[in-house]
Amino acid sequence: MEEKVLKILILDDEARVRAELQEFLENRGFDVAVAGLPSEGLAFLEKQAVDILVLDIKMPEMDGLQVLQKVKPEFPEMEVIMVSGHGDMQTVIEAMRYGATDYFTKPFRLAEVMGAIERTRRYMHLSRKVAELEQGFQLISTELRERVGHNIIGRSKAM
Repeated sequence: MEEKVLKILILDDEARVRAELQEFLENRGFDVAVAGLPSEGLAFLEKQAVDILVLDIKMPEMDGLQVLQKVKPEFPEMEVIMVSGHGDMQTVIEAMRYGATDYFTKPFRLAEVMGAIERTRRYMHLSRKVAELEQGFQLISTELRERVGHNIIGRSKAM
């Protein structure tokens, strides 16, 4: 089974960061879009499905934590990687609580970005597998109840 190309949205107010990340990720086969303001990023998300949002914390209009709190309930399947230029550990912890899956700090090395994307890709793959297994278990459980009946009466230790 061929793996689908991930759609990544980079939401960062620094044009240089957006351009560098976009070029780096596109050269590695990702489908990349960019936005410089939260309002642009939110408008884009309303129109197109995104697998991974790379989200800067410090931005005009609203900060990345506010954006994260807004998008995660609306797009629960989308994974969010936070970018912090200030290394504030409390903010990073807060972002994880709100649903971010990873983070890296500015200035960043492109290898760090790739590491965060790969960890997130693996996380997404495992999440899909767990969902498939849960669905399969649910089907088996339902079928078993229908065959055996709902009320099993017994006194053995196994029961």
